[in-house]
Amino acid sequence: MHDLPRRCATIRPVISNRALSCVLLLGLVGASCGGSGLASPSPAPTTSTTPAPVVTRPNIVLVLLDDGEEAMTSNMPRIRASFIDKGLRFTNAFANTPLCGPSRSNILSGQFSHNTGVIANTGDGAGYPTWAQNGYDAANIGPWLKAAGYRTGIFGKYQNDYPTKEPPNETYVPPGWDDWRVVMSDRVAYNDYYTLNENGTLTTYSSDTGGYQADILSARLQSFLKAAEANDSQPFFAFLSLGAPHTPTAPAARHLSAYPGATAPRGASFNEPDLSDKPRWLQDQSPLMDSATIAEIDSDYRGSLQAMLSVEDATEALFQTLDQLGESSNTYVFFTSDNGLHRGEHRLRGGKNTAFEESIRMPFYVRGPGVPAGRTIDHLAGLVDLVPTFLSLAGASIPGSVDGMSLTPLLSSTPPALSNWRQEMLVEHPGGAGLPIRIPAWYGLRTQSEIYVEYDNGENEYYDLKTDPLELNNLARQTPSSTLSRLSARLAVLKACRGAACRP
Repeated sequence: MHDLPRRCATIRPVISNRALSCVLLLGLVGASCGGSGLASPSPAPTTSTTPAPVVTRPNIVLVLLDDGEEAMTSNMPRIRASFIDKGLRFTNAFANTPLCGPSRSNILSGQFSHNTGVIANTGDGAGYPTWAQNGYDAANIGPWLKAAGYRTGIFGKYQNDYPTKEPPNETYVPPGWDDWRVVMSDRVAYNDYYTLNENGTLTTYSSDTGGYQADILSARLQSFLKAAEANDSQPFFAFLSLGAPHTPTAPAARHLSAYPGATAPRGASFNEPDLSDKPRWLQDQSPLMDSATIAEIDSDYRGSLQAMLSVEDATEALFQTLDQLGESSNTYVFFTSDNGLHRGEHRLRGGKNTAFEESIRMPFYVRGPGVPAGRTIDHLAGLVDLVPTFLSLAGASIPGSVDGMSLTPLLSSTPPALSNWRQEMLVEHPGGAGLPIRIPAWYGLRTQSEIYVEYDNGENEYYDLKTDPLELNNLARQTPSSTLSRLSARLAVLKACRGAACRP
């Protein structure tokens, strides 16, 4: 009984098994959460012996794909059954910088890339070296939730080029994480052969010997959840950062026969015949695709579908474990991706890092306490919104450096009207190498029905997404200058914003 004050001091704002245990103990000993842990000498109240209701801070889990485009993800049957049918689907969620390293920085810090300084995967402003140099190892969602009393764990990819070759050395574990199972980026083949830093110990795994990456990360996550439940004085935050369906896809052996004959979608923008309205960078580097290129795109697409089956296995295991622990009703599970992926649209045979819908549009699903099941919501959301959302759910303060806004008002059955929500979302590529082709720096403004993009070479794009959802007709030269000036003025504000200035 002597640890009662410690347990009660962490009671958190949905009643769970942990809160119920504390309530029962309080009823037995008549102690307050701030008391000494000994029974009060005062007589019990004569009016009631029923303890006051106690609610808990929720658990939070983030499941992140690598290059998981929305069109593919939303059609995976078990993803639909687990998330879309039982939770809330955001139809207008976007990657703020659709490229691996910068996007993960957006997700972990809640800041836009023009503020984190992580703007590329390679070269200047790239990945973990820039992230660490700018102090973000200690200023991200892991340390913040840890300081708020959460047990924290990360499983999978953290940042591109983690760790640096300079001290701190390759066994370095950043602060704020109770369980650190992170892929060494210089020793990764995504799924079939890789090295994990497991709380300071390096272990190499191979799918040939039962070490398929998604399976190992899923198993480590289950162990973390069970350990967190045993330590019942803390809520938990878990970040499952999967390598699928990134190419090379390397599906699990058990899934290699799935989806025979599947081909990438063939919408009107696939191998787009006329690029004369598009920016010069696209015209110069994107010839019409030949049959061999298209066959390669189809092969990668099948591999990605097969790799997504291991994602479905991992998410099913997650929900089964939450059910077994009695924590499903007190756990928010978010599911999204770091960016989308081109599969032949606008003649782009791979990669991301563009302002086109295939690159910026995200799968974004949420399940949890009070979240309506089987609903969709059209409000604009971005990956920078994850951090303030998690901190808000945890009842923790949101640092002034955070650019995103909390999505918690949208997680109920009565969200605010679209007119009372943000009207535009910043998307940006402040610089660095494009994948697989060179793309100039650009900044874009995505609204409910249009996108406006400015390149640092003076070119721009404007698409009316109500009449042209596939972005076949760049209307920048036909649109009234007043419309473009309005969008450009708002874009100028957002591309230089910080903190509260980034929010409506």
